[in-house]
Amino acid sequence: MQTNQTSNFICDSHFHFGKFYEKYFSANFIADFMAKTGIDKIAISSTSICDENYEGVINEFNQLLKISGDRVFPILWITPGILDSKNLSTFLQANISWKLIKIHGYLHKWSAKSRKISQVISIAKKLNIPILLHTGGLKRCNAGSYGNLISKHPDLIFILAHGRPISETLSVMQKYQNAWVDTAFMPIEDIKRLDSKGYIDKVLFGTDFPITIYNDKDLSDTDWYQNRISEIINTIGITKFKKISEENFNKLFC
Repeated sequence: MQTNQTSNFICDSHFHFGKFYEKYFSANFIADFMAKTGIDKIAISSTSICDENYEGVINEFNQLLKISGDRVFPILWITPGILDSKNLSTFLQANISWKLIKIHGYLHKWSAKSRKISQVISIAKKLNIPILLHTGGLKRCNAGSYGNLISKHPDLIFILAHGRPISETLSVMQKYQNAWVDTAFMPIEDIKRLDSKGYIDKVLFGTDFPITIYNDKDLSDTDWYQNRISEIINTIGITKFKKISEENFNKLFC
């Protein structure tokens, strides 16, 4: 359901595939959805990592890359289990060009001062790629809790996924030029606040698709996705939407 307004520049920075509870979203499902909605590029992680299924995750990425090629920007989701089991090399030697590292502070306990975080930072710097930080749900992973970490590594870009809570997100972005944010599951009023504060240059369009369990059950996935795009365009305008959904994506990942 591609529109003339958004043709050729939908780049979604927060996508998933793999096993999600009782559901499984295959590489073919993702490729078909991209075709139906007119998505050009995606940055994507596998939720199968939550089962610590390392070989399975690599196989999923190989399948998706075979189908969609350079339109796919793989996210290396690192868990404490990967580091504890010394399986990180499995991913780094997998012949996959990782574009982003992700850690999820709600699902896994990451201390900002821990040796494990230091390992993640080192890997990101070695690969010269940003780090995606889940924010919200617990105090330990609210946006403000990452301020010190972000301040200590000005040469590394940190993306505050979801931007929760928005007040802390705005504060961190104001203090640190290397702090970005994505719009996954973000209320439209929060996107409006980011715009009013002049932070559009550091905002990435992201949706968390296909994790749609919190979305309107009466809409199909494609209708929900297109409605979300229209809602954001109606809020910040087509030029700024193009900025967050194409220009900023390409600036970080291409």
